[in-house]
Amino acid sequence: MDMSWKYSITLSSFKNLEPIQKTLENLKQQGFDTVEVYGEPDLIDAKKLSNLLDSFSMDVSGVTGMWSFHSSEYKSRNLITTNNDSLIAVKNYVKKCILLCHTLGGNTFNICLFSDIRLISDANHKNLLRNEKRNFVTLLIEPLRELAKYARNYAVDLLIEPLNRYSTPICTDSKDAKYIVDLVDEENVGILLDTFHMNIEEDSIYDAVINSNSLLKLVHISDNNRKMPGFAHIDFENIVEALKKIKYSKFLTFEPTIQNTDYKYDIKLGLQFLKNLSKN
Repeated sequence: MDMSWKYSITLSSFKNLEPIQKTLENLKQQGFDTVEVYGEPDLIDAKKLSNLLDSFSMDVSGVTGMWSFHSSEYKSRNLITTNNDSLIAVKNYVKKCILLCHTLGGNTFNICLFSDIRLISDANHKNLLRNEKRNFVTLLIEPLRELAKYARNYAVDLLIEPLNRYSTPICTDSKDAKYIVDLVDEENVGILLDTFHMNIEEDSIYDAVINSNSLLKLVHISDNNRKMPGFAHIDFENIVEALKKIKYSKFLTFEPTIQNTDYKYDIKLGLQFLKNLSKN
């Protein structure tokens, strides 16, 4: 069965590497028609970017949240907080990203769950028992519902993305994400699964995809070394099989770590690798 996947690649992989016009030119040459824009709404001139994307006939699939240490503002981007000022700041950030996404014609924004340092220390391989995680999650539900209702006005889906234990202990696998999505219970709140994080946390990536089923609204793709798929040892054939089984038809968005401007051949190879698997 040949599935017509939709492919995208995140511009956050190329941030600070070269002028964005050069990146778009290269991506277009290598077969990409759609990008995911990084979520720094205060640093992006949406009209200018929109015109630039139009000049390359490029679409936008969504916006990647710049959570945790990816942003100099990370201390005010913790959704798990008991500080009202922090909560207002993070909600404003998400709302600005939703607006940016809508303006550029995208419809997904990922939510990564970080917490105030005084509540829990992130990024240190800390392990939490399931019931401890659940206690922290109670702080999230109302803010997420509020943001989901806001996002619905702009036809944007909010996607809970589990991250591996070296990033945060709150939401580390598909079970954690599903628990949160079920509690929030809003139609435009779903799950984003990332193959890099799943490779660390899931017992079975295949089962994680199958069990997420219709809640799965986006997949971020990179190999276990954060390169394009096919450059390391994740079993993408197995993942494609699971996606076919649940009749997944949304975006597969590549999220590689790009370390220099000599990336064209690698991204073309990674895209072709996945396209070939989808035809089998």
